[in-house]
Amino acid sequence: MIDCQGCGSSKVSQFLSLGSMPPVNAFLTAEQIPSEQSFPLELYFCSQCTLVQLWPTVDPSLLFGEYNFLSSASRSNVAHLTDLAAGLSRRLQLTSKAKVLEIGSNDGTLLAQFKPVTTHLLGVDPAANLAAAAQSLGVRTRVQFFSSTSADEIANAEGLFDLILAINVVAHTPKYVDLLTGVRRLLRPGGHFVMECPHVVPTLLHGEIDTIYHEHVYCFSLHALHQACAVVGLRIVDVEKVAMQGGSLRLFMQNASENESMSPRVQALLAEEESAGVAQLAVYQGIAARAAALRVSLLRKVKELREGCEVVIGLGAPARGVVLINYCNLSAQDLNFVVDDTPLKQGKLVPGKHIPVFDWGHIDNDQKLGCLLLSWNYRSEVLEKLKARTRRARVLIPFPAMEEVSLG
Repeated sequence: MIDCQGCGSSKVSQFLSLGSMPPVNAFLTAEQIPSEQSFPLELYFCSQCTLVQLWPTVDPSLLFGEYNFLSSASRSNVAHLTDLAAGLSRRLQLTSKAKVLEIGSNDGTLLAQFKPVTTHLLGVDPAANLAAAAQSLGVRTRVQFFSSTSADEIANAEGLFDLILAINVVAHTPKYVDLLTGVRRLLRPGGHFVMECPHVVPTLLHGEIDTIYHEHVYCFSLHALHQACAVVGLRIVDVEKVAMQGGSLRLFMQNASENESMSPRVQALLAEEESAGVAQLAVYQGIAARAAALRVSLLRKVKELREGCEVVIGLGAPARGVVLINYCNLSAQDLNFVVDDTPLKQGKLVPGKHIPVFDWGHIDNDQKLGCLLLSWNYRSEVLEKLKARTRRARVLIPFPAMEEVSLG
């Protein structure tokens, strides 16, 4: 029996187990294999507040102390963050006096996009290696986890902020209600909190199980966030659907004492979620059978690629790809290697299954190539890179629906 990490209720039920897996960003060397750690990957649903959550959780210091994901590694992600900064600057009418803070600021890619508008920028991130990269961009960064306690420290040292950002980080924070409390304390009167997170409806409810990993403690619905915000004194004033990460929400919040009118999009999405069944345990209980069927289908398709191609590789080594590789029990006998843009991952091994990771130059354009598109959420960008290397490839794309495409 566990209690909900959002509301404290005991009305929590397990609906899916993906077995035991290592942390998805813990890429390792051959010498580190004997000390590799794995943890249960199990999902629960709270019928009190509709929160979808992992249990047990892994110590965040183990997951984020040194981090191998770079915001700048994907051209599509950089474009997304650039557009986000420009859009928010216009919408919120930011001036040179505006103070902007980002929680989970990574290598500073997003905050750097605000430099033409304001120099009052501050990042907060626990990964020292990423903070150093951000500092090289001129983005001042505090190396720490964000919480209500650190928010008080920041307020004393820096004052309050006009805009606080959290892009794909709230779902990674076990004590996310405490994070929201810290946000409320740091917002200047009239200020806004903007967060993005994968949305449970187009991802998990559509069978995208690769959105589940130890860092990603929650898969949020608007219902669950709406309740959490009410508890801490925040109010959701607008919501947008975003295509990133297989389907995400972008939420705009203010302190509950503010009088900004609520967009009709908020109530419309709450009604849409109600129709999709986000408040019903039975809807989630059907995911396990879909996951098992996916594994059977994927293994069959990969076998077909091996029989028809000289080499079979993985395209991208994202967190979601590591989940898929481990859940489907793919080894170096199934995927000869994986290519990825992130230098921190290149020359290392995929967690759990120890498939080597190389840069794109490792592809031999004289070989008939089979590919499993692990970074399927960046489909266009990845296929464009592949076409620049070879025109003799079959590409298996697992989501949103299993399909195979051919180059040449």
